[in-house]
Amino acid sequence: MGNAIALMISSGGTSVLGVVFWGLAAHLATATIVGRTTAEIAAMMLLSNLAQLSFQSIFERFLPVAGVRTRAFVQRAYVMCVSVALVLTTLYVTVGFGHGYLPAAWWGRVLFVLAVGTWTVFVLQDSVLVGMRASKLVPVENLLFAVAKLALLPLLLKASSTQGIFLAWTLPVLVAIAVVTWYIFSVRIPAHSSATRASEELPTPRELFVLAGAQYATMVFTVFTPSLVSLIVIQRLGAVANAHYYIPSLFLVGLMLVTWSVARSFLVEAAHEPDHLRHHANTAIRGMALVVAPAVAVGVVLAPELLRAFGSEYASTGVTLLRMLLLSLPLYAINFLYSSFAWYDRRVWRMAVANVATAAVYLAVVLSLIGRLGINAIGVASLVASGLEGAYFLPQLVRRYRSLDHR
Repeated sequence: MGNAIALMISSGGTSVLGVVFWGLAAHLATATIVGRTTAEIAAMMLLSNLAQLSFQSIFERFLPVAGVRTRAFVQRAYVMCVSVALVLTTLYVTVGFGHGYLPAAWWGRVLFVLAVGTWTVFVLQDSVLVGMRASKLVPVENLLFAVAKLALLPLLLKASSTQGIFLAWTLPVLVAIAVVTWYIFSVRIPAHSSATRASEELPTPRELFVLAGAQYATMVFTVFTPSLVSLIVIQRLGAVANAHYYIPSLFLVGLMLVTWSVARSFLVEAAHEPDHLRHHANTAIRGMALVVAPAVAVGVVLAPELLRAFGSEYASTGVTLLRMLLLSLPLYAINFLYSSFAWYDRRVWRMAVANVATAAVYLAVVLSLIGRLGINAIGVASLVASGLEGAYFLPQLVRRYRSLDHR
């Protein structure tokens, strides 16, 4: 439970500080600049997630049992993922994607390419720590990163009104990578390798390809679809509307990250102690309930006050959207727990196919309603997609839970 609490603190704390960051940005910069920068950051995260080749979940599933093979496993993954990040982002910029929000200056585009590469390592190193049951360091790293970017924001906005937000978001990553990489390879991997026996075969290259392919399909819903929606909003409704959508979405994303952190901890503990699977499942269910129930209840009631902190224009346009997004959270939580079981069982394709199908429905609803409902179309799409996921995954999750030994 300690690892789950650490990840919840990390996700919850960084989400709160992220809301503060964007609240300050909304007061220091125009809605147009905020909208363009959120699109740039969304593109950076999208490309980074594609470049990670699903190693987040792979690390958390297999590092607990990697033993002496841990160092080589991590090194190879880093090299592959960073190489893919740099090539993919260079192609993205060269072809002309993102011309509506990426800076025109060459240095800004080089910065974007490098930012994707560094962000890829920044995200992967958290999963390396989690997989080696060093989750207590994750909130320390992420909270210091969140505080640093918040402190840099006013200074960098003065230096560059157009790129200040993006610079504040990305520059602290360099320090975090340097410190954590040293710790992982010099301290944690040697300790983990000597203390953990290789109790399970690592996946073959063919199985890694299958698992990564399924996770890529799942990414359409978990990462790729929200990024696409941000791009749809900025193209159909403009940069200001994207800022009005992005701020309410921060609350849902933050709560989803906290809930997902419980599922991540369950997967690591289940891989490490398969004989106590039911106990770890019960702990995960209780943890998710403690997050989801009060968050939805309080958030729906206090939605106007939460958004008013960002300015009256955000409150006047985003309350309905925020409420609909929050109401979809319990159904997303069902998907998170099911996905942890799927990764534990090494059977992820059924989950991937279902997520792709709901992603298609989600995008179809957004595209068909955004002209009439504006950003509220995203809330309707979230309720519809999460409802379909809940109806599909809940019966399977119940059957899998009932199959567990009472230990």
